[in-house]
Amino acid sequence: MRATLSIFITGLALAGAISVARAEEAEILQKPDPAAILDIAKGFGSARIDKDDNGDPMISGRIEGVKYVIYFYGCEDHDNCKSLQFSTGYANPLSAEQANAWNEKYRWVKAYSGDGSNFKMDVSFAGGITRANLEEQFSNWGSMAGNIKDFVNGR
Repeated sequence: MRATLSIFITGLALAGAISVARAEEAEILQKPDPAAILDIAKGFGSARIDKDDNGDPMISGRIEGVKYVIYFYGCEDHDNCKSLQFSTGYANPLSAEQANAWNEKYRWVKAYSGDGSNFKMDVSFAGGITRANLEEQFSNWGSMAGNIKDFVNGR
């Protein structure tokens, strides 16, 4: 009887631990909190927080050897922002044909011609997203960093 009770209690404890882990994974972020974004960014490489020219939060980092910036958009008084944009750029602009070639091949990160070869990926927080989903966005950006570098170097 004691063994059965002990197994039952152990099972309840394990179920509780799994539920807590799932609740943490399912934490819904309603807005891009700069401190939370910075924390996630540091898990993928170097990163620091700063402010953009408008005074809104901005994170600068390096992932897979590629420098990038995360801009915060839709902010109210430099807070309560609505979305993020990952961005990286190079001194030599892409032509429209080069940007189109990239965009035909890749889905998540888009290339833009003019003003340097810019690659951007938007993340909306409309309706909230989980921390796990946000980490996946960083993973997507990181997996594309090498492709960006190869594409720019191979022109």
